[in-house]
This record gives sequence, structure tokens and C-alpha cells, in this order.
Amino acid sequence: MEIPLTEFKERFFDNLIEIHWRQWTTLGVASHVKPEKTWVVDLEPLIISTLAIGLHDKRLLSSSIEWLTKNGEWINLSRLKRIVKVFSERLPELKAPPLYPGLLELFVNTYNRNARYKIKYPKTDSYNAEDNVMNDYKTFFNNFKVRNVTTAPNLQRSSMIQLLLRNIFGVDARTEILIYLLAHEGGNSNSIAKEIFYNQKNIYTILERWSHAQMVTKISEQKNPRYSLNRKKELLHAIGLKEIPSYLNWTKTFLLLGRLAKALSIPPWSDDEYLLSSLFRDSFNETKSIGRWLRINIPEPSHYPGKQFFSPFALGVLGILNRLKKGG
Repeated sequence: MEIPLTEFKERFFDNLIEIHWRQWTTLGVASHVKPEKTWVVDLEPLIISTLAIGLHDKRLLSSSIEWLTKNGEWINLSRLKRIVKVFSERLPELKAPPLYPGLLELFVNTYNRNARYKIKYPKTDSYNAEDNVMNDYKTFFNNFKVRNVTTAPNLQRSSMIQLLLRNIFGVDARTEILIYLLAHEGGNSNSIAKEIFYNQKNIYTILERWSHAQMVTKISEQKNPRYSLNRKKELLHAIGLKEIPSYLNWTKTFLLLGRLAKALSIPPWSDDEYLLSSLFRDSFNETKSIGRWLRINIPEPSHYPGKQFFSPFALGVLGILNRLKKGG
């Protein structure tokens, strides 16, 4: 089965934008989209991904920024910085990263003009004044106005477990560690730190303290031991949940989709199936990993020479987006 490039682009962005709307609706943004019920909503990668694709739906971008100005106390700034760094890395195949570094400065300036909770963020690299994309963002932020389209998040929704736990533990690494251990059989400080984008030593210190408190079990006494969470059901019951929603590494997922979105937005990749096929091959391992987690088969590039790989891979990506939109 083949899919034209124009159809793929349209379906890709329609689905990607709806996924973002579902999560922001769950957080309290007014919309006609159903709120997210399947997946754990992860705030920091959602913020960065929304900024990265924002020009494709300015109402989404405006609504998300308004929500952040009213609920900025939920943001983990140190984690946000780590994720920004990943999104700002340039691929050799593309001229631009998923997120322009200068975009964060525009966002922070707009945020601080409108928010109660001010944030400090170091100045980033200046952008080229001739960059039309950044100029469009600058115009958007200069014209930003609060439209009163947001409410406070409903922490009783299971998909809001991150904000619920931050309400209990505070806005630090303990929330993401706990979500990870609730969703997995266990992990060591290195694997958990890479998964949730925190400092490994901080993760290790927290896990050791929890081990002494018998909140987790240390599975081995090796140099980098594994830990598993004790009494999961009792813990979920204590916070009012029967089970944890489906877990997904949203940072890695949004990063992959952001790179594809960038390629589909800038020439010559946006109009060339051969160039896109080459990029798809370079993105295969990351896509296969996400596809495996979602039970979506991503075809092997070795079976399709040249631009013949475009349609099979594109259909696999649409399968991933559809699963993310409809739930696991």
C-alpha cells in the first residue's frame, strides 16, 4: 500500500496536533477535543513539543501558554532545561533542530510578562533575523493575549498522576521516579535517569533513601543496583487510583515526531520522498523502539531500496500516531 506525500503530511499534522490538544484539554484548556484518558501526561516534554510545532496551530500554542502562565508552579524548570537541550540538537541530515534555541527566550519573556510565578532562564543563542520561522514566532509572542480559556487541572483524572504526585511530593525528581517504578518492574539509577531526564546521582540518592525506608527493594548489591517499588496497589489506592495509566516516554516520542515534523515543514525534505526516505532510515531505530512499545510494526529499511521505503515507513508512523490518539 502506498500513500502520497501530500496525504501523509496532512494526516501526520492533523493527528499530531490532536494528540497535543487531548493532553492540554486534560490539563484544563477549553476545547472541543476529548481529554486524554489512556496515557500519563508528562508536562515538560508536552511544553517543548507544543512550542516546536506551535506555528501549525497557533490557537493550541496560545492556549497552552495561557495555561502555563496561570499554572507555572507545576513546571520543573531543571527538567525542562534538560529536555530543551535534547530538542535543540541539530541532526546532520536537517538544517534545523526540532526546537530553535532562541524560541525559549521568546517564550520565557512572554511567560514572565503574564505569569504570577516568574522563571529565570539563561539567554540562548540569538537567531538569524532573516529566519522566517523565528520571525513568525516573534510576531506571535509579541501579539499574545490572555483569552481566559483555561481552568485549573483536575488532579483526580488518572492521566494527571504526575501533577497529583507533584502536589504531594513537590516538583522534583521523586514524582517521575515513582511513576517509572509504578509502570515498570524495576530499574537502576542510570536507566531511570536516562528515561526521565534527571541527574543520575540525584536519582541514586533518592532510591537509596527509599530503600532504607523500605519503600523500594534493592534487588542486588552490585555497583549499580536495581530497585523495585513495594506495595504498588496500596500506594495507588492511597492516591485514589485503581491502576496507573499507560506509560510512555513522551520525551523520546515527541522528539522523534518533532524531527519528522521539522523535515515535513522545510524544503527540500518537505517535497522529496527520496530525501525523506533517507531521513526515515536514520530514524528507524528510534521509531522501531516506540513502535514496539505501542505494538506497531515498523518495516525494516533493508527490504525497501531508495524511496520505496517512504510509504511503508510513513504508514508505520501514522499507525503510531493513531495509537497515541486512540489509546493503547
